[in-house]
Amino acid sequence: VVYFHGGGWVLGDKVTHDRLVRELANGVRATVVFVDYLNSPEAKHPTQNEESYASMLYVVEHAKSLNVDATRLAIAGDSAGGNL
Repeated sequence: VVYFHGGGWVLGDKVTHDRLVRELANGVRATVVFVDYLNSPEAKHPTQNEESYASMLYVVEHAKSLNVDATRLAIAGDSAGGNL
């Protein structure tokens, strides 16, 4: 599972979503890759979209070293992360 956090583009990170992502990983018994993209105002559109796409490419290209099956990826997110 590749997970993109929510927070209305200005909030949210690995700290605010730690519990949620751990529960997701345990609940579905899968590896979860958490994408901690830049928030606004430090990053302007389309930076978050580009970072998200690059993270997906990274997961696919490094699937073996991440110990994941690149043919069985799920994408998830909440709020702004769901948009990505």
